[in-house]
Amino acid sequence: MAGPALPIRRSRRQLVEAVRERPFLIVTGETGSGKSTQLPKYLYEAGLAEHGAIGVTQPRRVATVSVAQRVAEEMGCDLGALVGYQVRFDDCTSEDTAIRYMTDGCLLRQILTDPLLSKYSVIILDEAHERSLSTDILFGLLKKLFLQEKPAGRRTDLKVVVMSATLEVEKLSEFFGHCPVLNIPGRNYPVKEIFCNLLSPRDVGSSAYVTEAVKVTLDVHLNEPEGDILVFLTGQNEIERACDLLFKKAESIDYRYEVHDRAVEGLLILPLYGSMSTDQQKKIFLPAPRGIRKCVVSTNIAATSLTIEGVRYVVDSGFVKQLNHNPRVGLDILEVVPISKSEAKQRAGRAGRTSAGKSFGLFSREFWEQCMPTHTVPEIRRSSLTSVILTLKCLSVHDVIRFPYLDPPEERHILEALKELYQCSAIDRRGHVTRLGEFLVQFRLPPNLSCAVIKAASLGCEDLLLPIAAMLSVENVFIRPGDPQKQKEAELQHQELASQVGGCNDFATLLNIFEQCKASKSPSAWCQKYWIHWRAVKSAFSVERQLREIITKLKQLPDFPKETFEGSRTEILRRCLCAGYFINVARRSAARTFCTMDGHGSIVYIHPSSALYNQETLLEWIIFHDVAVTSKIYVRTVCPVRYEWVRDLLPRLHQVDAYELSSVAREEVTEEEITKWEQREELKRQHEGVPDNSARKMERRNDEQSIQDARARYLERKQQRAQALSGPEKE
Repeated sequence: MAGPALPIRRSRRQLVEAVRERPFLIVTGETGSGKSTQLPKYLYEAGLAEHGAIGVTQPRRVATVSVAQRVAEEMGCDLGALVGYQVRFDDCTSEDTAIRYMTDGCLLRQILTDPLLSKYSVIILDEAHERSLSTDILFGLLKKLFLQEKPAGRRTDLKVVVMSATLEVEKLSEFFGHCPVLNIPGRNYPVKEIFCNLLSPRDVGSSAYVTEAVKVTLDVHLNEPEGDILVFLTGQNEIERACDLLFKKAESIDYRYEVHDRAVEGLLILPLYGSMSTDQQKKIFLPAPRGIRKCVVSTNIAATSLTIEGVRYVVDSGFVKQLNHNPRVGLDILEVVPISKSEAKQRAGRAGRTSAGKSFGLFSREFWEQCMPTHTVPEIRRSSLTSVILTLKCLSVHDVIRFPYLDPPEERHILEALKELYQCSAIDRRGHVTRLGEFLVQFRLPPNLSCAVIKAASLGCEDLLLPIAAMLSVENVFIRPGDPQKQKEAELQHQELASQVGGCNDFATLLNIFEQCKASKSPSAWCQKYWIHWRAVKSAFSVERQLREIITKLKQLPDFPKETFEGSRTEILRRCLCAGYFINVARRSAARTFCTMDGHGSIVYIHPSSALYNQETLLEWIIFHDVAVTSKIYVRTVCPVRYEWVRDLLPRLHQVDAYELSSVAREEVTEEEITKWEQREELKRQHEGVPDNSARKMERRNDEQSIQDARARYLERKQQRAQALSGPEKE
């Protein structure tokens, strides 16, 4: 749909004036009203990009790229020129880019190098109602940097616009100093919502929703008038399985007798998920040929981030794949969970964009009432905070507990993040970022993976780790088809790839796939033969190039660590993995089970997809990349290690209690506490055979006078802080 026909057009002048006059503004409106595509254009055309670019954040990669493409087309320019996008490991912008779409994580990283955001005149935080972790941190940073502190050094004031569906708008306005709210009227048609009663509360944890979604979709196709169908499923594997099943069923339809609406002569089935190529995404938005009904099978991305024209029917599985922190294992786990009622309403609304529609929920009313929460829990309250806490620390936000969060995370989650950062030496005992921590934050990777990459680079063998890091940063590379015969064939080929590198190291298998595919004359044909996702490996090639650029720059620094190690390629690889993944170490417990050594003592099993599955009794110690939780806890991407490789690292898992770091989080570490800790450390070293002279030094440093002096210094600082806070009002 062209820009002028969208509902936002009526509010154009009001929006531009409000942005000019106010430092912070909230814009609300239904999905499809034109907020994401039109507002940045209006601001550009009104001259608000003269002193800096207009930055627009999105929580999702696919939406970032597709919205940028749409706006570039509407403005008649090449993508990457006047309009561009930036997502993790893919920068399609230039110096001339005036409207820059990016993921919220990319803007967060830009604040690291440019805290004043001096390249921007306007920042628009889009899809704020999704409450992604990075968007919530950006809320706090922008409030702290531009509302509470009014920074000097900018030529012009930064304008901040928060765009959201009509959820919790009053709460957002109050957070940003009671800033004004502008509502864009929507244009939704009525949607009849139908409970199909195929899923009850006992189906939580079951995958029955996939086959039931296929049945309902075919029923809609055969019995409803023309109009496209949008099916909501949970992830890439489920979507591809559903598309296979739909394709098989659709092939056998006799359109002369079985279809109610004679105008419908075929079904075009299209998947939509995060790792799809840009060209594949474009097909989603193209109208289907005359007489053909389009059926898009999508993740939650089509609920709010993207608008697909022509949809009259929604089939809602009632589930979403969500990252949740699992206290049983102390790790983030991607779980399939029931959606919230507000999400269900958003999904249903997609059927009423162009005409009256219908939404078919697979679930029962009982499921709706008992299993679906009212609102989605913000990501900041349910996932690991390790990376964002490190980012905040690098931005000199040391008081991470009293940082202005819209919804403060539980204190124990902050403390766990601090503990993990301490364990991998990213922060010291005082909570200050170490040089290693400064290196780690350069990578757009989890800290444990970054640690392994830096260890490899210090040994001069980054060629081993960079491909693995890249492969772990993209969608699952293994194709696992739904058809049993094809599934068996795929498993045999995957086993062949693993056996080529010894059949006992999943990380090495990923490296093997990367190297073989890259060396192949026809990479896509090679992937087809071995049942590997060519799209995912192609993305990994791009990620590896960018990681290599980062590590090359770091290695040029005079203080970048340099080490030597004599050993085989396999041993060096496993030693480097130990440096990052020692937090994820487990020891065999009994039979085929392992016990994690991180203090949780969880009993875990090796996942059936691992090359080490069925080899458990031959193993003693393992490290793993991630976990999957069903009735059991499974570890995935596994590598065997020797005890002596992790022996010296394991004490770091138990050296510090998370609650000891509470004072670190609040910037309240006293000299007395540091002294006592140093005393304990010195005593440990003494017991390990440290010479007497260091013990004597310790005694001198920890005599009564030293402790009194330390206490006096602490009280003096506390008094200074109290005086500073009594001036301006404490936030």
